[in-house]
Amino acid sequence: MAVNQRDRIEWLAVACWATLGAGILVGSWHMDRLGHQGISPWSAPGLLPGAVGALMLVFAAALAAPLLRRPGRTAAPATAAAQGAEPAALGGPSGWRTAGLAALLCLAFAGAALGRGWPFQAEAALFIFAFAATFSGPAWRREGRLARGLASTAVVALVAAVAISALFERVFLVRLP
Repeated sequence: MAVNQRDRIEWLAVACWATLGAGILVGSWHMDRLGHQGISPWSAPGLLPGAVGALMLVFAAALAAPLLRRPGRTAAPATAAAQGAEPAALGGPSGWRTAGLAALLCLAFAGAALGRGWPFQAEAALFIFAFAATFSGPAWRREGRLARGLASTAVVALVAAVAISALFERVFLVRLP
């Protein structure tokens, strides 16, 4: 059965996530458990990465399941609109621009801004707001609800930043800048 270009891209994504998840899981399994230092098994260094690697494998399987069940996998979609997706989601030229912009925003947050003056909560809220507004703003503008979208995104960004900060400081015991 022939596989179209979109299916190849989706299978490549499944393979990448599964490989990365398996690598993280195997690497965490081989980490020192620190039992000789009297460390509790629940605080072993590889526990959280192992759980993340296992979840990545589960999500890769979840991504693969619809591909296996897809009827008529040989037929290529006629248009992006017929599939209910924007052209960028199908990996077209604007898809690469979108991915590049997302990578640029992430690098600006993690590499340039984080830990260089502002408190983590403020930087995280600003990043979440900028990310969501950048990618959802055009749709909000087309639908005539730009102000409402920006306001709700600001609230979500603030709540998420506080929740992320609390999670890292209280659960993972990481001191944030």
